[in-house]
Amino acid sequence: MGVTIIGAGVAGCTTGYLLSQNGYDVTIVEKDAVGGLLREIEFDTGYHCDSAPHLLFYDEEEEAVVGELFSEFTDLERHDFYAKTYPTGTLEEPHDYPVSRANIDRWDDGDRIREELENAEGKTDADYFDQYMLKQVGPTLYERYNENYTEKHWGVEPSRITGDWFDFKISFPDDEDSFFDGGAFYPDEKYTSVLKEMIEDCDVVFDGVSGLETDGDRILALETESGQRLEDDLFVSTIDPSFLVDDIDVSLNYRSMVILGAHVEASERLFPSHVNWGYFPNDYEFTRITDYDFTPQSIPEGEYILTVEFPCFVGDDLWSRDAEWFDDYLLSFLDEQGVDATVLDSEARRAPRAYPLPVEEEIQKFELINGQVSEYENMHNLGRVSTYEYIWIKDIVQQAYETVEEITAAVAQ
Repeated sequence: MGVTIIGAGVAGCTTGYLLSQNGYDVTIVEKDAVGGLLREIEFDTGYHCDSAPHLLFYDEEEEAVVGELFSEFTDLERHDFYAKTYPTGTLEEPHDYPVSRANIDRWDDGDRIREELENAEGKTDADYFDQYMLKQVGPTLYERYNENYTEKHWGVEPSRITGDWFDFKISFPDDEDSFFDGGAFYPDEKYTSVLKEMIEDCDVVFDGVSGLETDGDRILALETESGQRLEDDLFVSTIDPSFLVDDIDVSLNYRSMVILGAHVEASERLFPSHVNWGYFPNDYEFTRITDYDFTPQSIPEGEYILTVEFPCFVGDDLWSRDAEWFDDYLLSFLDEQGVDATVLDSEARRAPRAYPLPVEEEIQKFELINGQVSEYENMHNLGRVSTYEYIWIKDIVQQAYETVEEITAAVAQ
C-alpha cells in the first residue's frame, strides 16, 4: 500500500520512516529541503548551528519512544541547559531564566515587588496570557520580564494570546533553575543527517503542492506546482492546511522568524560560562541569542557560533532586510555591550511558519479549514504547522507514532 507524505521536516520524516519500516511504499513531497525547521545553518568556515536551538527533552519512561527513535540514528548526549534574561538590556546584568524569585533582589523596588507577590493569586487557570502571568507574579515582574517579550515574540498583544501551553512552558522557581527538569539531550549527528537517513527507503519528490484532486470524501491525487499528479492510497500532511482547500477563502497567519546564524570572533563570551542562551525582553528587535558551544564540533578559542532570533510577519520590513543589515545589527549590539567582534561568516535563515498564532480568531480559522480537510477519510495531519499547535519535537514524534498506529489499524480492518 502506498502513502504520500507532504513535507520532509521532523513530522514527515519520522512518519515516513515508521511507515516504510511497516512495509508501506512511501513518497515524500518536499518543496524546499529535507529538515524543515531542524535544518542546520552551514557556514563556509566549516561549522554549523541549528536554526535556533532544537533540544530533545522527554520523559524517559512515558515518552521513551522519542529517545529510542533518535538513538537508532545517532548517540544522544545529556546536557543541563541554562539560560539568562537581560531585562535591562546589558550583558553585565544577567537575571535568572526561568524568571525566579531570586531576581527580585536585583531591583531597587524589591519590597514593592514582594508585596505584589503576596497579593497575587498564584498559579491559577486563565484564558489569556496576561491574566495568567499577572495572577502568578504581579504587575511589576510581568512588565519587566514577560509583557514586552511576549508581544515581540508573537506580534500581538498578550491580552489576545490564549492556549493550553501556559502551565507547561512557564515556571517561577525560587532560584536559578535549568531547563527541562534538569536535563535534555542533543544528538551527536546533525539533525538533517538523521532525517535523511530516516527516509532512505522513501521516494522523495522535490516539488510544491498546489492542490488536491478529490472524489467525494477521498483524495485521489496530489497536484504539484510543476504539474505532476501523484496518486496514492493514503496521504499525510505536515504543511499549512489552508493549502489543501480550494472552496474556503481563508488563510492562516503564522508568526515568522528570521534567524541570523553567525560565526563570530569576539573578545569575550556573551554569557556566563554555564549559560547556553539569553533572552532580551526589552530594548532590541531580537528575542534570543544562543551560543552553540554544546554542539559536537571543535570551535576555536575566541570564536563563537551564535543564532540571533528576529520574530516578525512575512509582510514586515524586518522580513525583507538583507543579510548585511542583520550582521550590522548584531555587531552594533555587541559594540554597545563592550564586546569587540568580527563576523567571520553568517546566514539569515527565514522561517515563514515558525509558530502558529495562539489567538482565538486564528484558531477559529484553523478549525474551519481543518474541518474540511478532516472529511477526507484517507488524509492524516500532524506536526506544528499542520495541526496549528505550539508543540515540541517530542510531541511531534509521538504524533507520528500515533498516526502510524491509526493507519495500520485502519488498513488491518
